[in-house]
Amino acid sequence: MGLSERLLRYAAGRPRPLLAGVPHGTRVRLLAEAELARRGWPAARSPAEADLLVVCGSPGAALAEAVEVVWADTPAPRARADLPGDLSPERVAAALDGAARHLADGRAQRLDAARRTGRPGGGHGQDGDHGDGAEGPGGLEMAGRGPDRDGLALDRLRLPLGPVLPDWPAGLLVETVAQGDVVQEARVEVLGGAGEERFWDEPWLEAARGRSVTRDEAARRTAAAHLDSLGRLLAVAGWDAEASRARRLRDRLLWERAGGEITGDVTRFTRRVRRSRTLRWMLRGLGTIGPAPGRDGRARGGAPDGPGTAGSGSAPRGPGTAGDAPGPAGPDRGDVLGRLEGWLARTEAALRDLGDGTRLTGDEGPRGPVGGRPPAASPSAPPVPPVFSVAAVLSTLPGLLAGAELAAARLIVASLDPDPDQAPSSWEAARA
Repeated sequence: MGLSERLLRYAAGRPRPLLAGVPHGTRVRLLAEAELARRGWPAARSPAEADLLVVCGSPGAALAEAVEVVWADTPAPRARADLPGDLSPERVAAALDGAARHLADGRAQRLDAARRTGRPGGGHGQDGDHGDGAEGPGGLEMAGRGPDRDGLALDRLRLPLGPVLPDWPAGLLVETVAQGDVVQEARVEVLGGAGEERFWDEPWLEAARGRSVTRDEAARRTAAAHLDSLGRLLAVAGWDAEASRARRLRDRLLWERAGGEITGDVTRFTRRVRRSRTLRWMLRGLGTIGPAPGRDGRARGGAPDGPGTAGSGSAPRGPGTAGDAPGPAGPDRGDVLGRLEGWLARTEAALRDLGDGTRLTGDEGPRGPVGGRPPAASPSAPPVPPVFSVAAVLSTLPGLLAGAELAAARLIVASLDPDPDQAPSSWEAARA
């Protein structure tokens, strides 16, 4: 065995996977994340760091093209695992085993390298055809010049965020026009996937079909959905230890069927997150939509909401604020910190129904009404109200991102964490 083969086997023992989420592939994505965590394979933060691409679901044509661009940018040695949405946990593990073997296969890696070397052209965006704009740094399309927030005339670049990014909603594409590190304009689109699975809404959809579903099952799905969102937001904020803890708690609820003993672990987790002064400082005031809710769910001031549709009105009042643009109702209003607190509170509230064997009623799922209706206002509404529909969240994003710095834009998107399973595959929001 030569040195190259030895190095390949060493790398294959602990690959760095990059997950490509696909709408209607949430279940297999969760299974893959749980299996990768069990193996201790550290997640890659970009294609340049990755040697294993894991595609979770069956992407449509537009999303498949984006996945191929990421695959082309993944350096050798590399391997790929395509996981259809109907795979069992055992088949997910087998697919990852096969990808690791391919990564350690010297002959296969040499053939792959030879094919890539002989590939015509230089990859995506290297043929010099960039539409009406001039070519900018790194092959990015120029969008002309315009005044920045200080009144200086600076170059603008067209910079896409997504649809394949770590800790990013599946299939979400945010096409921005950026000036320096500030988003000037944004357009939001969901690139769809095959299938009709709506994993987080499944208990409520099954109940609507007349099947017997318990409140325990709904509680597990609700708490796991919020822990999934918390894990994503904490990872984007750079708190990897607590992000991993949130995902571990999520997996215990979903796959290990943890009982009441998990409540204490969740309480300790939420207490640590709430006590972080650094996190509060980082998130406070970002992405404000209407009045920001306090810990009791009541408004504590902020920009008001207004009628109409976001993304087609006037510019926001300040960086990363929705101004008079409308936004989602309920806990999606407020700033990023308020939405974080909303997830923590709703996770704790959901766990109170663990072990409840009574029949599930209603259609308020963890990511909003499963029928797409806005929540009804009621004087007796609970302190933690339901989340608004994904369409309202996506419609709010263009106006919310305009004026925000790119790092803040990632936090804003993670704090809303729209569920593309609920969105039509051709969904698109107006440009801010």
